[in-house]
Amino acid sequence: RSTLFPYTTLFRSSIMMNIYQSIAGVMNEIGAVGKNDKNQQQGFKYRGIDAVMNALSPALQKYKVFIVPEVIDQERDERTNKQGTTLLYARLKVKYTFYAEDGSNVSAVVIGEGMDTGDKASNKAMSIAFKYAAFQTFCIPTEEMMDDPDKDYHEVNPKENKKDQAI
Repeated sequence: RSTLFPYTTLFRSSIMMNIYQSIAGVMNEIGAVGKNDKNQQQGFKYRGIDAVMNALSPALQKYKVFIVPEVIDQERDERTNKQGTTLLYARLKVKYTFYAEDGSNVSAVVIGEGMDTGDKASNKAMSIAFKYAAFQTFCIPTEEMMDDPDKDYHEVNPKENKKDQAI
């Protein structure tokens, strides 16, 4: 039961929520998504698309939110790994539009990148793009703050002035 919007549980059938109310309701329902999957080749842990979908799906259904992807731009390239195997690289700019039952919507534009030796580079890029659109739109909590960009501190030397270099 939502504590943020208690009336939505009691009067769900008579109240049509807009996208902002629906997103807030979804946010209130979602638990943390931890890094429970492991990359077998490189040994790092990650949050898989399945974990994100499993966390989101019940709340999206409850608050009647659906999501429509639109690829705005794409780049494809071939790259070679250390073993000499050709990898297909895809970089997609994807717009995800989140709709509520009243037709109101909000969009998020994200970048997804993926590599594969077969035909799955674009699929992987779409999965990454969706995962991060979902994390950021719904503020999905993580079990640890290892991905916090503020955890690292870098001391940077002042940038040299190009005039000083020419003299």
